[in-house]
Amino acid sequence: MVKRILTPTDGSDTAKSAIMFAKDIAIAENAEVEVIGVAHAVQFGDSTDYDPTPEIQAEEQAYVDAEVAQLAAAGVQAIGKVVCCNQPYKAITDTAEEDGVDLIIMGTHGRTGLSRAVIGSVADRVVRHSNVPVVLVPMR
Repeated sequence: MVKRILTPTDGSDTAKSAIMFAKDIAIAENAEVEVIGVAHAVQFGDSTDYDPTPEIQAEEQAYVDAEVAQLAAAGVQAIGKVVCCNQPYKAITDTAEEDGVDLIIMGTHGRTGLSRAVIGSVADRVVRHSNVPVVLVPMR
């Protein structure tokens, strides 16, 4: 039984498709959807400071807020948050474990495009490192 679904977003069309798939599963299972955005840390020059800029955090928060609002409008219990991490796949799998989710639903490719031949590198790593089932929604 699925009670809590995690779905990451980066504002891409594929992420939006994955969230709509998560919505359908959540309605069928009466499950909660947790939407996360991963604020990628950025290195400037030789600096060892990898904190995401406020602009990056705000952009990710806007994506998360929009998706949570859309899910809520469809009658799905939804929450959202932004996590900061240098490795997006790790942020996703760690959040899934920490928050006790039953299922991860995500797009095969995000804003970074076709970084791998079949599925995106983040999706590939999530599948290989996740302790819960992962459903990948392909690019359309």
